[in-house]
Order: sequence, then structure tokens, then C-alpha cells
Amino acid sequence: MAQRYSRMEKGKWAAEASREVQRAPVRLPSSNNSALIEENKLTLIGRVTNPAVQKTQWVVEWLTQYWNVEGEITGRELGPKLFQIRFTSEEALKTVLRKGPYHYKRWMIILQRWEPVVSNSFPRKIAFWIRIHGLPLHYWTEESLSTIGDELGRILDTEVKQGRIRILIDGLKKLEMSLPVEVDGEVITVDLEYEKLEKHCFICYSLCHEKETCPLNREREEGEDRKQGISQHNTLRKLEEHMRKHDHRRSVSFSSREREELSLETSSKVATDRSILVSSLQNERRHQS
Repeated sequence: MAQRYSRMEKGKWAAEASREVQRAPVRLPSSNNSALIEENKLTLIGRVTNPAVQKTQWVVEWLTQYWNVEGEITGRELGPKLFQIRFTSEEALKTVLRKGPYHYKRWMIILQRWEPVVSNSFPRKIAFWIRIHGLPLHYWTEESLSTIGDELGRILDTEVKQGRIRILIDGLKKLEMSLPVEVDGEVITVDLEYEKLEKHCFICYSLCHEKETCPLNREREEGEDRKQGISQHNTLRKLEEHMRKHDHRRSVSFSSREREELSLETSSKVATDRSILVSSLQNERRHQS
């Protein structure tokens, strides 16, 4: 007689059968890699924030041509998200980092000096100049700016008179667009303006997607939108300016084409009229003779 099994037992087997067997990691042997560390000391590792539109091969080709620094620059892609840029000069590498951040196809690029670390999330740091709005003028001091900057990341530079600080922040985390600050016993809110910030999510402020694909997007269900800050208005303004220039180039191109077509049409008409006139004169001379 065949043995019968309960539904619970059958379900247990089905669950166990559907479980994915996780393979044990391959352990690499220890080795002396000091020569490789020395070879890559003048290297930047980059990460694109939107791999769907930022192809790493294109990014490498564009950056190596865009950066106008001394010495040779070479690069290669390291997969769909990462790439490597190698310099021959320490000063050239530092100049590139100092002039950042950079973007490609209006999406930010994360660039970090290579370190001999083992991490799937490297690189993740990106430097922004952040302008602070709403801070009382009598608190525009080095100490005040540094206190605010320490809450955001590692401080790289400060410009007290302009009310801005340069911060190395975590580009894989959501940006902070405002901070509560206690001043003389009162709590106020200061707004943070990220200079050179391009496309990002207007809901969670991630650099890696737009609001349409944001996991927190409930706008369709609730009919609400998150309040836009200074950085969002600046991003929209830059995108509109980019579209305006693009449309202007198209209109100029069309105008040039139309003028060229009109010129060709006019030349053709003049040639036709000339041919008709010459033919008429020849016929008239034959009749006279």
C-alpha cells in the first residue's frame, strides 16, 4: 500500500526544493600585492548613478577627453556600473577631484580615489559644495559652518563669507536637504543647496533614480507631492535651460537648412529663367534671318 503524506509534509518538501542552494564563497590565497598597490596609487574609481543611460565606456571616453590636465590619462570600464581612470601625475588627479563633482547625461558620477579595500559599495563618496540658507548672519562663523558640516560628512573646505562648505558625503545614501539647528535656545531650519547637483529623486533625494521609480512614490495614490527645496528648483532650472539650448540649436539647424534649400531653389529658378531667355533670343534671331 502506497504511503500517503499530509499537505503539511508536501508543502515542506516543496519549500525545501524551491530554496536556492547558496554556494560557499571561493577563498583567495594570501599574496604579496604591494606591486599592484603601487601601480594603482594614481587611480580613480568611478561609479555611475544611472547605468541605464550612463554607459561606462562612454563615460570613460568623455571624461578622458574633458579633463584638460597634464600627463597621460587612461581609463577602462569595470562592468556596467564601475570604471577606472589612471593618471601619471599626482597633481592632475588632485585637480580633477578638486573641480568635481561631475555628471554625464545629467546624472551624477561618483569618483573616489582608489584604496586597497574590499567592498561592493566602493566607491560611494562624492564631494559637494553646500551653501547654507537660513543661518542668522551673526552665526556665519567657521565654528558654526564646521558644526553643521560635521553632521553631513567629512569637511574638505569652508568659505565663511559665502556661507558654504565642501563636504565629502555618502553618494549612495539619500541627500539631506535641510537640517534643524538650535540657535540661542531656538530651533530653526536651514536649507542646504548642493552646487552642481543634477538629476535626482525629488521624493527621497537619492542620486540613483527619479521620483517616477522611487520606492516611496505614493503620489498616484495619495495625490500629494513633496515640497521642493532650493536644490530641486536649481535642478529644474538647469534642465529647462538645457532643453532651451537644445531647442535653439534645432531651430538654428532648421533655419540654416531652410536657407540652403531656398538658395538652391532660387539658383535653380534663375538658371531656368536664363535658359528660357537664351532660347527666346535664339528663336528671335532665326526668325529675323
